[in-house]
Amino acid sequence: MDMFIQSVKIRVVEPDVLGSEKEPSLLFVHGAGLNASIWDAQAEHFRGKHLVYRLELPGHGESGADGEEEISAYAATVRQVIEKLFPSGAYALIGHSMGGAVAMELATQPPGAMHSLMLVGTGAKLGVTPIVFQMLRENPEGFFETIDRVGFSPDTRRGIRDLVIGITRQCAPSVIFRDFRACDRFDIRERLKDILVPALIVCGEEDLLTPVKHSQYLHDMIPSSSLVLIPGAGHMVMAEQPSLLNQAIEEFLAKPK
Repeated sequence: MDMFIQSVKIRVVEPDVLGSEKEPSLLFVHGAGLNASIWDAQAEHFRGKHLVYRLELPGHGESGADGEEEISAYAATVRQVIEKLFPSGAYALIGHSMGGAVAMELATQPPGAMHSLMLVGTGAKLGVTPIVFQMLRENPEGFFETIDRVGFSPDTRRGIRDLVIGITRQCAPSVIFRDFRACDRFDIRERLKDILVPALIVCGEEDLLTPVKHSQYLHDMIPSSSLVLIPGAGHMVMAEQPSLLNQAIEEFLAKPK
């Protein structure tokens, strides 16, 4: 499905509708430099259980434009998508890393009937080391090599690493640069108390990019939240340990809200 938000094409990968789905619908938002395919394992797992939508942010995947330099700008686009997708039905918003920042921004003033919030490998403040910007300007290959070193658990298979890095390579380095600029400017610490929907916070135990302490802080500050740590996973939890992430989401959705 292609939507046009402020004349920009936004791609939303729609679910296969089997008729057995129950509420809430699930809307997944990817992280910096990624696209909807990073959530393939989740879309397959929840097929027939919940309607799964996977949004591609501006400049990513098949969406238009060149990305944004503010999380609030990405959130404004996602808000309009939500208003069109879910005019009345309940939905859960799931975001990874930068997508988690977008999700938190929205959850402080939720559009529509937000059932719950799920934050995967993210933080309330996402500072970025200056060397990342230098690599993206001068040596993009060095950036991809760095992601290979620090983005995964040491035990993650080569095939999974290559899959994720291959997805990242599809994104223009200039867009990834803007993504990280947006992350570097993001700081929602003073507004976490305004997130009142139930929240699931998930982090890989070996995440070096958004370490466990970031997720623990979110859990401490978001009033109605649960924290799940995933063993054998770094920052790319959904690809490294998809079954464990799917289980955590499923168990969270099954809890009375």
